[in-house]
Amino acid sequence: KQHRWPGNVRELENLARRLAALYPQDVITGSVIDGELAPPAVTSNGNAHNGVDNLGGAVEAFLSSHFSGFPNGVPPPGLYHRILKEIEVPLLTAALAATRGNQIRAADLLGLNRNTLRKKIRDLDIQVYRSGG
Repeated sequence: KQHRWPGNVRELENLARRLAALYPQDVITGSVIDGELAPPAVTSNGNAHNGVDNLGGAVEAFLSSHFSGFPNGVPPPGLYHRILKEIEVPLLTAALAATRGNQIRAADLLGLNRNTLRKKIRDLDIQVYRSGG
C-alpha cells in the first residue's frame, strides 16, 4: 500500500523504532501502521484523544476488564509488579527509541538517574539499540 511520507528519514526511523517497541508481535500489519500514521483525533479542548481521556482512565478501564476476567473478581497475588512491568517496559522502550538508544538522554527524558535506568533495563531485559545521527 502506498503512503505519503511527509517527514524525513529520521522521522521514518523513529516510526520504525516506535512500531517495534509498541507492537512486539512478529508481524506488524498495515492497519497498525495506518493507525500510527493517522493524525490523532482532537477533543473540544484541543487535546489528542484516542477514546480514553487520559492514561489513568486507560489504566482504570484495563484493570476493570482484567479483574472481571477472574472467577471471584480478584486476580492472583503479585498484581502490582505485573502491572508496573507492563507499563514500565513500553515506557522505557519508547524513551530509548525517542533518544535513539542514548541512555543518558532517555534517563533525563524520564526524570530518572541514569544508573536507575540502566538497572531497570537490565532487570526488565530490555534490548537497547543505538543508532547514529
